[in-house]
Amino acid sequence: MLLGGRDLAFLGDDARSDLRLREIGFVFQSFNLFPTFTAEENVGWPLEFLGVGWREARRRARDMLALVALPPEVARRRPAELSGGEQQRIAIARALVNHPAIVLADEPTGNLDSVNSSMILELFQDLNQRLGQTIMMITHNPEAAAVAHRTIELKDGRVLSHGRLPQLVTGAGT
Repeated sequence: MLLGGRDLAFLGDDARSDLRLREIGFVFQSFNLFPTFTAEENVGWPLEFLGVGWREARRRARDMLALVALPPEVARRRPAELSGGEQQRIAIARALVNHPAIVLADEPTGNLDSVNSSMILELFQDLNQRLGQTIMMITHNPEAAAVAHRTIELKDGRVLSHGRLPQLVTGAGT
């Protein structure tokens, strides 16, 4: 598999770790936020590993929180003080803060109600269209899959089908 022109099979452990840090953003179903960190600290934390100073990391974190439509007062709150939808948007901001080539989102709507699920899916569509951000979403939810430009259906590790969704090609659908 190639990512950024590099064959992952031939990278050592350190090079793979560096590639994950710099080129891949991760969004988890369970958010994976640090409970004692504020939203701003959760988003800015990965930048520490890139050598970004804390003042600049805070500025970038605030910018990312605004990008995912969270008001400024959320920056100082801890995860337990926020809704599931707000926590997921913080997780998305953290995944985007280093401007990765690709974002991997594992069941990003799995722990959310239908309103917040729709909001997250709309946010992904906006990020894809406005920023050109590549987002690979892994989901069992047909409604979430329906917003994709392309789908690959797997069963037992094998590809069952792949291609563009007809409703997106024709302009009909969600």
